[in-house]
Amino acid sequence: MTTRGIALRESDRSFRSWVWPPPPIAGRLWLAVVGSTAYAAAVWAVHPADLASLPTWTTQLAVVNTAILSLLISFRTKIAYDRWWEARMLWGQLVNNSRNLCLKARELASLDATERRSFAELVTAFPVALARHLREVPDPTETPGAATPAQVAGKVIAVVAGWRAAGRIDGHSHQMLDAHTSALMDVCGACERIRNTPLPTSYLSLLRHGLVFGFLLTPWAVVQALGPWVLPVQAVAVYFLFGIELTAEAVEQPFGSDGDDLPLAAYCETIRKSAEDIL
Repeated sequence: MTTRGIALRESDRSFRSWVWPPPPIAGRLWLAVVGSTAYAAAVWAVHPADLASLPTWTTQLAVVNTAILSLLISFRTKIAYDRWWEARMLWGQLVNNSRNLCLKARELASLDATERRSFAELVTAFPVALARHLREVPDPTETPGAATPAQVAGKVIAVVAGWRAAGRIDGHSHQMLDAHTSALMDVCGACERIRNTPLPTSYLSLLRHGLVFGFLLTPWAVVQALGPWVLPVQAVAVYFLFGIELTAEAVEQPFGSDGDDLPLAAYCETIRKSAEDIL
């Protein structure tokens, strides 16, 4: 294939990825769409063709359920995204804090090449330990409990305290560095709060009950007017409503390894490169 042909194929793939990017939740979402569409097909198949109309309360109930769902979904989406965005801000704070810590250590403590390299390794080790901690992934190269964020932060604090004890930095410089060393565990604690505080179960139960109830009721409410068109209507409704719920479920815990989670490995790499560049 010519270079032009390869370029055209890559351009077509990029265009299709932009127009119709597959969501990370696609597997579970398509199962819900197929199942609900099959249910709608069954409703259409058994619905009496000579039935004049269904009771008006079925349509009214479907409308009321949709209104309630819109409120619950709006609340659910906002809370889930706020949690994701707060986690992103915390890791951005960790990046900036690590850079400032390295810059001030370099200028205030007059480190030699070996000390710079050692301190850069310590600063780099903290985000890696934090990512493993948040994802509850053990480090196979370490003994159990050896690479926790608290232990890495403790080593950083001990190094700075050692500089103060040796007279390499004065009290004011120690306070400047201590603000950044303390911030390491502040970020860790805030991330733990997000991970360990899920949305209250009652909200999730009400939303999911409403979704299931709506998917079961809607075909009966509209099949008389739509006929076989009830199938695509049901599929589209389930795709977006259930898709929003699955997306919210994914992003409310932003420290995992799914496509909607934060790229923690990339943030760790950013801190590593910054530490090496500065020190």
